[in-house]
Amino acid sequence: MIPFFHLLFMLVAAPDIVAFPTFVIENASPLLENASEHTRVAVITVAVSPHISLIGDPVIINANPVVHPFVLSRRSTHQWELFTTRVPKLDFETVALYSLIIYAKDNQGATASQAISIQIADVNEPPAFSGPLAQADQATEIYITEDTAPGTVIYRAAAKDPEGAVLECFLFPEGSGFTIDSLGTISTAAVFDFESETRSFSLVIKVVDPGGLFTAGNLKIFLINVNNKDPVLTCRYTGKEVIANDTVVAKLLCHDLDDPPDTIHYAPSSGPVGSGQLFKQVPNAENFIQVAKELDYENPEMIAAGHVFEMMISVFDDLYLSHTVTVTIIVEIAPANDFSPVFKAAHYSFSVPETSGAFYKVGKVTAIDEDHPPNCVMYKITSGDIQVIQRFWIHPLSGMIELTTQPDYETVKQYNLTVEGVDCDRFHPRTAMTMVTVDVEDENDEAPVCTPSFYKAVIFDNVVAGTNINGFELNCHDRDSQDFEMRFEMVSGNENHHFGFDPTRGSNTPQLIVKNPFNFESGAELQQWYHLVVHIIDDNLKHSRATNPRTGTAIIDIYVTRVNTSPPPTTSSEQRKGLTIVYTAINTYTSSDWYIPFIFTLMAVFFAGLVSWVCFLLWRYGNMMGCCQKVAKEFSKPKPTGMKYIAGDRNQKEKIVIGNRNKKQGVLTETTVYETIFDGEAVDPVSGNVYEYNSRTGARKWKKKPPGHQKESLVNMYSPAEAHPPEEPISLKIPM
Repeated sequence: MIPFFHLLFMLVAAPDIVAFPTFVIENASPLLENASEHTRVAVITVAVSPHISLIGDPVIINANPVVHPFVLSRRSTHQWELFTTRVPKLDFETVALYSLIIYAKDNQGATASQAISIQIADVNEPPAFSGPLAQADQATEIYITEDTAPGTVIYRAAAKDPEGAVLECFLFPEGSGFTIDSLGTISTAAVFDFESETRSFSLVIKVVDPGGLFTAGNLKIFLINVNNKDPVLTCRYTGKEVIANDTVVAKLLCHDLDDPPDTIHYAPSSGPVGSGQLFKQVPNAENFIQVAKELDYENPEMIAAGHVFEMMISVFDDLYLSHTVTVTIIVEIAPANDFSPVFKAAHYSFSVPETSGAFYKVGKVTAIDEDHPPNCVMYKITSGDIQVIQRFWIHPLSGMIELTTQPDYETVKQYNLTVEGVDCDRFHPRTAMTMVTVDVEDENDEAPVCTPSFYKAVIFDNVVAGTNINGFELNCHDRDSQDFEMRFEMVSGNENHHFGFDPTRGSNTPQLIVKNPFNFESGAELQQWYHLVVHIIDDNLKHSRATNPRTGTAIIDIYVTRVNTSPPPTTSSEQRKGLTIVYTAINTYTSSDWYIPFIFTLMAVFFAGLVSWVCFLLWRYGNMMGCCQKVAKEFSKPKPTGMKYIAGDRNQKEKIVIGNRNKKQGVLTETTVYETIFDGEAVDPVSGNVYEYNSRTGARKWKKKPPGHQKESLVNMYSPAEAHPPEEPISLKIPM
């Protein structure tokens, strides 16, 4: 056996140096081809004298081949490990031996190098198909005519072993009517009949190397119908699952037209009928064909025969076979679908990263069917793939669920798929259902998007530092990151760092500001056009470090124009030095803010109240006008001074002249008496007389009495007035 390492010590001593670094190497197990990344190859120890240390780490200075998959990693102060990397891949057929030289130097100038030879051990790898069979998930289709002669070559399978070994080829199922040789050549081995129910064949080609590793490919052969049959008499019998012994499967009734009729004979001409066969003729009744032994659908012999048996019986009327008729009898054993498929689990749970692409294998579901053929189940997804573009596909034979396109966590976080398994019964299939939950794992796959993504502006060169340029600010959003997780960098175009963002991180709406003023007067600056390329990166995390941060881009073009006069001072005639920070507040309207509908609702309520108040004032003003007009009319009527109204009859009139002691002018009072209806009576508590009154207006009058009594009452009423006249005229108003 070739040793794993050939160790050659090569010590190169510098002048006046006595001690050299020495290498001690601990060998690892043989390095196999296709070894995974970070496989330890060896442990290297570099020994130096006391008070002497190495300068840096040992390095690989020469290698053959130059490109190699090895790297040194420090283990301790004087010990390093040799590991494998990902590329190039270790392949015995490509490179069988690697030679490395490891170099070390100490702080005294002493150097040493170690040559290492690494032998790659060969690993047996499975063979591989080339051509259409290389697609393992698809079957290669071949079409042949039904009259193709046995021994005809129909296909050649091409396969190669990485080690160049001789391969063996096998074809399954055996006895299917096809053969394959060691070179992968497939030929026909039987006569085919399109009129039979077997019109296609599913074959599996298996290629095996001497070590037992193999690869398999699927082949589908279809028959093409041709007109090659003569009319024959056919009798067909179909039995379910098991046909018992002595069951009659055919009864032939033939007669001879000769007179007298000849004796008719029945003789088997082909097929499994006769002595020692599956079928036999009934003794003394040769026209009856019966089963010679029980036929079970799941019997291996029945399976090998394909569950269909064909035999031919010759019918003739003499021993010289001059008049013969051939009858074909076909017996088929049909399966009975007794069992439904059963999934191994009622519920499956899988998870996929958000960045997974097409053909990513999500997981596999498996159903078991105890009918023959065993575990013959076809899978399909019936529901749960809710989006317009379907994300999932299931292999109908293996049950492996794969992605058809990349999922999006921000759109759908979980899928609940319903997978149906259908057995292979073509006429009465049975089904089973299972639920598959697929969780999409969130990953940072969305770059920040800013509006506007392109902006142009023109500014003057006298703008002061800290000024927001034209009120411009970026408005950035990231579908899979928080707004405070962004930071902003100007990666190009920002000459002399005149521009910047405020803030540079922790916000999604930074303002573009002038950081450093322009100085064109001194001639130090000449550039007036700035093409700023801004990167927006979503790695500004508080508690963790971003994995695979995404970067968005925005473009800003700024033209700086010169002004001839300096701007007027804002505070005093003296030029103040220092930094002036300008704060700009912009009141923006956003229809989605909460206070917008609140303000509109409040305005609508206020307007409705105002309209109601105006209507109330108009109604009240109208009533007041009517009342005022009525009162004005009442007060506008002339009222006679000193008039006295005395209740009584309509025709009765009395003129009373009342004088005033203080006035010399006489007053003529005219009294008009109106008729009043009095509907009540009462007794005066003072005089004891009875008077009548109007209950609505309150008008009163004395009730009429006999003439003598009336005159006495009148004298009593007016005598005090004449004796003591009042200072002012008195008038009695009687409301009507």
